[in-house]
Amino acid sequence: MDVSKAEIASQLVPVLGDQRDSAGDIERFAESLFEKHSSSVRVHWGLSQSDINLPLQPIVWYRLGYQCTDPSVRLGQTLDFAVGDYYLQDSGSMLALAACEADRPIEVEAPRRLICDLCAAPGGKATALLESIGDGFLLANEPIKSRVAPLAFNLARTGSNRYAISSMDPERLAHQLGGIFDLVVVDAPCSGQALLSKGKQTLSSITIAQVEHSAARARRILQSAFMLLRPGGQLVFSTCTFAERENEAQIDWLIDEFPAIPDPVDRLSPYQSAPRRRSHENSPENACCYRLWPHRDRCAGSFAASVRSDVDVPSVGSFRERKSKGKRRKQKQGTDIELPEAVATMIEAKELRIEEGEVNLWAWPADAPSWVEAISISGPELAYRTGRTWKPSHHLARRRDLQFIDSLEVDEADAWRYLRGESIRCETNGWRVVCHRGRGLGWIKASGGVGKNHLPPAARF
Repeated sequence: MDVSKAEIASQLVPVLGDQRDSAGDIERFAESLFEKHSSSVRVHWGLSQSDINLPLQPIVWYRLGYQCTDPSVRLGQTLDFAVGDYYLQDSGSMLALAACEADRPIEVEAPRRLICDLCAAPGGKATALLESIGDGFLLANEPIKSRVAPLAFNLARTGSNRYAISSMDPERLAHQLGGIFDLVVVDAPCSGQALLSKGKQTLSSITIAQVEHSAARARRILQSAFMLLRPGGQLVFSTCTFAERENEAQIDWLIDEFPAIPDPVDRLSPYQSAPRRRSHENSPENACCYRLWPHRDRCAGSFAASVRSDVDVPSVGSFRERKSKGKRRKQKQGTDIELPEAVATMIEAKELRIEEGEVNLWAWPADAPSWVEAISISGPELAYRTGRTWKPSHHLARRRDLQFIDSLEVDEADAWRYLRGESIRCETNGWRVVCHRGRGLGWIKASGGVGKNHLPPAARF
């Protein structure tokens, strides 16, 4: 680092604003920005620490979050990770998930919520929300189309089909679906100061110019996010930066300009932001704002806040059918469509809403919102087509709500062979789901005692 930590600390003081005092030792904070923090384990909802074969210690602010106590373990190279029993995530990212109550205890019934993750890729928060959604439904929106593929892959790892993926500008999405969501999550684009330790950001992130630019961009997104809420709905806003202008000041603005009211999360009170000294009035808004610091909380650091839409303000809109551009995808439902053989043995088509695209079959639950087919560009995939041949989708193999009939349970050695992309032994012919400990890994097509590997390259180890 060419710049001394004292120089960096001096640049951070104006960026932190009124949060400078809560940061404590400012030089120690500046130094910690360049210290690497290992990813933490976020256990699949419904599982517990005892279900994961790793030495773990709990993360205080998130019930399903753990840190591995053995630094020699490669957390992304275990069978528990391969089968989707945990997700790798910086523990700071779990602060916003705690505000969403995505880690509710298994004995607590999930409220039937309609949730929108407005900037969803690569899926760290969206997957946690989807796992815990119960009978609710998630719209995972990612405006940047090049980031949709990894988002779709990670959502498939959850084993759920209660989601759709859209790729719309937040303002346009709010015009289409304004006023209907119970929860909207905004992990906003920001100056990314917490990413310095990962080498994904430069020192320009701590300049006032970059902070102001990022704050203006996030404010536009926040405005659209608030329009998506139903009356009384919750908005959870998060960033990976420490600049007060991008964090607490945004919440002040939201409460000033919209019928937004603070929504404190009692369990997060130990992480509450410092009060802001606003010139025109005393500010109670920071009671709903929370921070994690890298030099205190053993993570890269993060910010999260929770507000609600005033229940006395009417909804701003409802679903509007958008005009079709180009060739409209054919939509067929249930038994109107002939399913590929491997798919037909796994599911009851009459219980699904099935849509056929040019090379994909998607299937949503029968009770999915009415607007799903019009808004989505992807979702729970049943099959894909190469030429004229339909093949079962990797997404389908990962489903946790299906009892696979044509499955092949394998031991640890064969599981690793399969995950490396190798063929494995299978005495029965045809398509089979490869399972380990009852968890679907992917597909083989067997013939003559050999199961040809159909695991996508992105899923291989």
